[in-house]
Amino acid sequence: MRVLILLVVLIFGSCETAMKELAVPAGAEGGWTLQSSAAMEAARRPEWMQRLGLKQAKTARYAGPIEMEADIYELRSDAAALECTQLWKRAPGDWQFIRRNLFVVLRSKHPNREMMMDFSRALEKAL
Repeated sequence: MRVLILLVVLIFGSCETAMKELAVPAGAEGGWTLQSSAAMEAARRPEWMQRLGLKQAKTARYAGPIEMEADIYELRSDAAALECTQLWKRAPGDWQFIRRNLFVVLRSKHPNREMMMDFSRALEKAL
């Protein structure tokens, strides 16, 4: 019986599951549409986030009532995404939120924070 259990563990342990690519929403309520998205360069990914279990990261630009930029980080767990909110160094004009195992940082040069929050809610719903 132990041999059978060991074989099952070895077989399933050696199988690698293909990582599903992080989907970036094509748009969000309120008139925002995706202009571009790309995998985030490794140099832009925070080193501490790698230790938390970063799986992948993407950047996206949206056009709408105001222009928005989103950095979307997929982590291995919801708890790791929550920890990112504590460790992230917020810059002026940044807004952040989590949705399950996703940590999202939004940026805009537009001074209207209310519109930024509207986009945040719309993007969170689209994710």
